[in-house]
Parts: sequence; structure tokens; C-alpha cells
Amino acid sequence: MKNRITRLCFIALISVFAISLVACGKTTNNESVASTTTPAASQQPATPASGKITVQDATGTLELPKKPERVVAMEFGFTDILVSIGVQPVGVADDGSPDLFMDSVKSKLGAYKSVGSRYEPNIELISSLKPDLIIVDINKHKNAIEQLKGIAPVLVLDDFQADYNQMLKNVAIISKAVGKEEEGKKRMAEHQATVETLKKKLGSTNLRVLPAVVNPKGFFAHSDHAYSGSFLAMLGYTDPIKNATAYPQITLEQLAEANPQVLFLLPTEKETIVKQWETNPLWQKIDAVANKKVYTVERRDWSLSRGMLGSEKILEDLVKNMGQ
Repeated sequence: MKNRITRLCFIALISVFAISLVACGKTTNNESVASTTTPAASQQPATPASGKITVQDATGTLELPKKPERVVAMEFGFTDILVSIGVQPVGVADDGSPDLFMDSVKSKLGAYKSVGSRYEPNIELISSLKPDLIIVDINKHKNAIEQLKGIAPVLVLDDFQADYNQMLKNVAIISKAVGKEEEGKKRMAEHQATVETLKKKLGSTNLRVLPAVVNPKGFFAHSDHAYSGSFLAMLGYTDPIKNATAYPQITLEQLAEANPQVLFLLPTEKETIVKQWETNPLWQKIDAVANKKVYTVERRDWSLSRGMLGSEKILEDLVKNMGQ
């Protein structure tokens, strides 16, 4: 009897031990599964971004709460850039004349509201458009920036005094600000390819070339600090006036002394100061005049539309008049 009780106790102990092993085995397996599934969980997509966009403009950091849907452009150059990357502004400062848009911009520009002069923003009209981004020039609009900030976030860029390289930077900044960064990079690559293709069609660039806006009262040279002048310099042409300012007004005597070999005139009206100068013997002594290398081009293309479309049109005009 005693031996039987001993055997039963022994069997019971073995059973308890077996059950303990099974229990331990299950625990071990669970921990193993947890350790293999944890890394997988960490590879799950991160929480979607808040939608905020942060860019650096001419005055500092601008943070936008979301991708802008209603953009107001206060310069022709900004409109050039926006339509180049597929963004339609709801309002544009066009000086009250849509004819100031170059043709390639017009063809891409949809319906918009004119907000009047680039120099005197119509604050009330801009506010009525309920924009969520206003793009302004740091020079022309400095006195209106604080008022405009009361309407919507304001992206401040250098456009009026910008050279070609600054324009390219503006493309990148605007593209990011409107949530079109990839589109901007793609369009920039296309632009650079177009420039390289057209550049090969030019003749010698070892020339003194001067673009200038002319009106009835003055001759305003565009030095290599200006947009069109800097673009010509990038192509290899020489700036004959070598002025530290972008748009110096010069006299006939100063022009004759600079003696450009090629002149591109950007008239604001049909009759300009050039008509008066043509009667002066000094005019005839200028190399560009003597060699019939004076060309008239559109101011809206060469001066107003400081963007990729504007640059490409300048190159087309250069190839047309000076190409091989």
C-alpha cells in the first residue's frame, strides 16, 4: 500500500513537471513572436505629415499651414514662374493691362482678377479674393507688406532687382511654397535643356551687347546686374557699360563711349528718345548702329517676365537676330 502511494505521488510530480514545461514553452513562443513582430510594426508608415510648408524667403522663414490654393502674384515674373509649374493665380498685379503678359504666359494663364498696379497694391481688392498666399517683391512692396500680412501669408522675394541666378532661386522657393517642388525641379531641368540647345545656335558671344528700355524721356540700360543683362552675361556676352546699378539711365555721350556692338531696344511706346538721338552724328558712330546691329524686341519679354519663359524668349530672339 505504501509503495502504491509512493508511485502515485511520483506520477503526480512528473505530470506537474510536464505541465510546467508546456506552460514555459508557450511563454517562450509568445516572446519570440513579439520580438519578431515588433520590428515589423516599427516599419509601418509614419504618421502623415501635418501639411505645413516651410520656406526661406528674402526676409526669413515663412511657415504655411497647408498647401496654398489661392495665390496672388504681385509681379509678372512671379506669374511666369507659377504658370510654368502649373499653378493658376487667382489675382495678378498686371498694371491694368493683360497685354503686358508675354504670349507664352498668356497661353498658360487662366482666368484671374487684376489687382491693379504693381507699385500700389489694392489692399481691399486683394483681400476680397481671400488668398492663402501673396507673393510680393521686397523692393516695390516693402511699404505694403505688413498690411498684406493681415490678409494672408506673404512670400517676399527679390524680383525687380533680381538677376538671372536669383530668378532660378525664386523658382525653387515658389515651387516649394505652393507644394509643387517636384514639378519645379522638372521644369527647371527642361529650362536648362532648352537654354543649352538654343545656346548652341548662337554665333560668337565675344561681343559687347546691351539691352535697354527706352521711352520718350530716357535711355535705361540693363547692366549685368539686371535680369536680362545678367542672362546675356551668363551666355558669354560682355556688358559694355559696366555699371554697378541694374538700370542706369545714360546719355547719348555715355552710350557712345560704351560703344556696344549690338543693341536690343525695349521700347515702352512707339516713339522714344532714340528718334531724337538718330539725328545726332554721335549716334551713327556707335558700332551697333554703324553695323546695323540695333534690334527692337518686346519689353514684356525681355524685362517684365523675369522667369523661365521670359529667359527662353530672350534666347529665341537672340538666335533669330544673331544666330548662325
